Amino acid sequence: MRLFTYLAILVCLASTAQASNDNQIDLQDLLRELRTLKSEQDRLKDQMRSMEEELKMYRATSPAPEDSQPGEDAAAPHVAQPLERRIKRLEDMADKTFSLEPITSIKKVREWVCTNGHLYDHPAPDHKCPICGKPQTERVAYRKHKYARKQTVSGLIGRMMEKMLEKRVSVGLSSTGVVQQTVNSTKGKNDTTTAEGSFDLFFLHKPMTDSILFINLESIGGSGPNIFSGTPNNMNDDVSRGSHQDEDGLDRVSVREVWLQSMLMEDRLRLVAGKLDLANYFDMNAVANDETTQFLSSAFVNNLALSAPGNSPGVLGYVDTKKGFSFGLGLQSNDNSGAAVTDRLYAVGEIDYFNPEFLFGREGNYRFWGRYNAEDRGRAFGISFDQKFTDRLTAFSRFGIT
Repeated sequence: MRLFTYLAILVCLASTAQASNDNQIDLQDLLRELRTLKSEQDRLKDQMRSMEEELKMYRATSPAPEDSQPGEDAAAPHVAQPLERRIKRLEDMADKTFSLEPITSIKKVREWVCTNGHLYDHPAPDHKCPICGKPQTERVAYRKHKYARKQTVSGLIGRMMEKMLEKRVSVGLSSTGVVQQTVNSTKGKNDTTTAEGSFDLFFLHKPMTDSILFINLESIGGSGPNIFSGTPNNMNDDVSRGSHQDEDGLDRVSVREVWLQSMLMEDRLRLVAGKLDLANYFDMNAVANDETTQFLSSAFVNNLALSAPGNSPGVLGYVDTKKGFSFGLGLQSNDNSGAAVTDRLYAVGEIDYFNPEFLFGREGNYRFWGRYNAEDRGRAFGISFDQKFTDRLTAFSRFGIT
């Protein structure tokens, strides 16, 4: 496990350094592109304005379709062709200056058609087709219109920055220190005060779309009052996994979690595989589930009947119906060594119900779980719920039987 720990640290540091270099290169390219875009926009602004004015003047002086004689073009070729080239050049310059998004819309239009199928957007003065002379009839139709919507430079920058941030490795640090005084200890007056400290280092990366790679390194020093309290519940759950100190007092770092998560089916299916802590997914509670920010005692962090094995290789799947109900199933090895990971598995399943207005118009979470451990053939069932009554008052409870 020490070798695995050192390898994980080296991989994380290498990924962080590589991501930092990539971010600097991407940012420099972005700044150069923005400077080029700004100079191009300034240079073409006057030309675009003059061409738009020329186009307006031409449209104002050109004859309407109904004024044209049958077979006669709306403009002479020596006038139309140069104008079309100018319009094409104007559109090309607009494409270079702004990023365009193709948009398709459906509009209701009125049109006039004769029996031969000659179609016009406007009726002829005598309501007869200018081509064949047959009467025109009016009808309503629906047409698809494709156009390009201009994209602001600030929006372009925002999207490019978001893509850059997605490639980064996010790093977080959490540290906890606890000093406890035990009353009426049987070990004597000098053994009633204990101290314990821990820190967690988190690495978060998105190697693929809708996927997350998570690594948690942890170190714990001190054992807290659990070593002499004699209670079935740990009085300090932060140190329930045991101290990481050697006999000579040196601190060690362990790899607590390493897993890859993928979201599928429009985020309705969550799949996680790696070295897991199943208590992070099952027997959850909004009020009592975190030993560092909520209750310190193990009795309020997770149900003792859950008895999940220590962090080890495992997989889990969670389906969220987006209609209040969720279903989860997890499988985990009882052995963290990596040998015979499919033998004597620990299995747990859960059904969750969430309602934003369950009681008194307030949200509530209700969870029902069951587990089976092939290591000792033990079975257990339990519930966990939390229900808000007011913004500052929430009721919660846990019950388990094994």
